[in-house]
Amino acid sequence: MLEVEKRPISDQVLDYLRKKLLLQGFEEGEHLKESILSKELNISRGPIREAISQLEREGLVQRAANGRAIVQPFGEKDIRYLYDSRILLETYALTQLEPDLLEEGKQLLYEDLKKMEETVAGKGLNVDADLSFHCCLVKMTGNKTLISLWSSMNGVIKTLIEVTSEFTAGRQKDIVSEHKVVVDAIFDGDIELAQQLLERHLTGASDYYSKAVLELQEGRN
Repeated sequence: MLEVEKRPISDQVLDYLRKKLLLQGFEEGEHLKESILSKELNISRGPIREAISQLEREGLVQRAANGRAIVQPFGEKDIRYLYDSRILLETYALTQLEPDLLEEGKQLLYEDLKKMEETVAGKGLNVDADLSFHCCLVKMTGNKTLISLWSSMNGVIKTLIEVTSEFTAGRQKDIVSEHKVVVDAIFDGDIELAQQLLERHLTGASDYYSKAVLELQEGRN
C-alpha cells in the first residue's frame, strides 16, 4: 500500500512502478495487470492506468496487440545506454553555456550543493537537489532542444538517483564533492576539466546502479 503524500496519486504510483521496474522487481515479459496492482496498492485503476501510459512512453513497458502492458527488458546494457546518453548530453551542454545565464545558474547550482550538504549532515539524501543540479547544467545553455531531451529522461533519472543514493548512503559526502568540483571547474573557466569530472561522476553512478541491482538479485535468490 502506498503512503499518503501531498502529490497526485498517479505520480506516486509512477514512482513506485518505475523504481520496481528499474530494480528488476518484475519479470521481463510480465503483464502489468491493473486489477492486481489496484488490490496491491489499495487504489483505483485510474492512477495505475496513467502511470503505465507514462512508463510506456519511457520505454519501460510496451503495449501488446491485445492491449496488455508488457514489461520490457532493462538490464545492465540498457543502463549503460541511458548513462552514456546522459554523459553525451550533459558534457555537451557544458560547451554551450549561455553567458547571460551563468550568473543565475551559478547561484542555483550552489544552492543545490548547499541543500545536498545539509541533507548529508542530517544523515539523509536529497534526490530533488541532485536532480535540480543536473537539470540546471542543461538549462544554462538556453537551448530548448537540449532541455527538452534532458527533461524527457527526467523521471527515469530521478529514480536512478534514488536507487544509487540509497546504495551509496555511506559516501554521500564524497558524491556532493563530486558535484562541487564540477561547478568550481565551470566557473574557473576550465570546461574541459568540468566535462571530465562530470563524466567520471556519471560513470561512477552507473557502476553503483549495476551493483545495487546485482545485490538485490542475490538477495532474492
